[in-house]
Amino acid sequence: MMALNRGKSLRAGTFSLALALVFGSLLPASASVRSEDPAQTGDKAAAPENGERLTLKRAGQGFLSDAGRIWSSPFRLKERHVGPLILFAATTGLLLATDEDTHRGLKTFAEENGWVGDVSSAITTLGGAGAWAAAGLFFGAGVVMKDIRARDTGYLAVNAILQSFLVSHTIKGLSGRQRPLAADGEDHWSGPAGFFKRYASGNYGLYDSFPSGHAATAFSLATVVAFQYRHRTWVGVLAYSLAAMASVSRVTEDRHWMSDVVAGAVLGHLVARVVVLNHQKRQRLVPVLGCSGRSVIVGFHYALDPVRR
Repeated sequence: MMALNRGKSLRAGTFSLALALVFGSLLPASASVRSEDPAQTGDKAAAPENGERLTLKRAGQGFLSDAGRIWSSPFRLKERHVGPLILFAATTGLLLATDEDTHRGLKTFAEENGWVGDVSSAITTLGGAGAWAAAGLFFGAGVVMKDIRARDTGYLAVNAILQSFLVSHTIKGLSGRQRPLAADGEDHWSGPAGFFKRYASGNYGLYDSFPSGHAATAFSLATVVAFQYRHRTWVGVLAYSLAAMASVSRVTEDRHWMSDVVAGAVLGHLVARVVVLNHQKRQRLVPVLGCSGRSVIVGFHYALDPVRR
């Protein structure tokens, strides 16, 4: 009974942290905008027009544009990307070499400390349904409170999570890595054949370990929130902390190896970064129509800070 109550308390605590992230970032941001520029609060026209409307057509076009940038990114690598790629490859290789030992160590620690299992089972939801709920809360609160930043945060979070899902599951199908729970902590890679093995009787979900989808989802949400509320340092710190805890919980829950988690976290961050920056480029370019006498002028206005409204 005590364990059950403790589990409920931890789930409630996790939910409270998620709410604090959403509404804590929303309300102060609104207040700061009002205090910095009162003229913008009562006049919707003060904000860029393309920031006021978010139609299904616009969202679909943005999603396809972002997908194109993401999937073509390997062909646009530059010299400055070489260093980070080498560092990521070296880190992943080191983690791969020590995955079985790391997994055994964390499992032993979790078995000796009962609270680890309680915490991980509660916090792991932030890489799944909890992330979708947080994105929905941002969007809903933004629509109700007419807060464009919050609304866009929800939309961008959903976009980034979906993009990460597509990329991560493509890699999962190609890697075919066995989950730790499949063979009592024995690491094995099946390659593309694992895509078909996972549909065999009793094997569903056992050969799609690399990379971690929960880690990608958690860091997609965290990156979007951190970028959108970059003027509030604590928001980014809380968002990334929750994402990190949700990611590590996948190891203690026996669902992933540590290298899966790190790869998923990096993937989610990079995908969300592309989504946010691509969105900001679209928001900066504002069409302008001017009439003077017999002439009509059509042009574009480049906004330096499209999200500060």
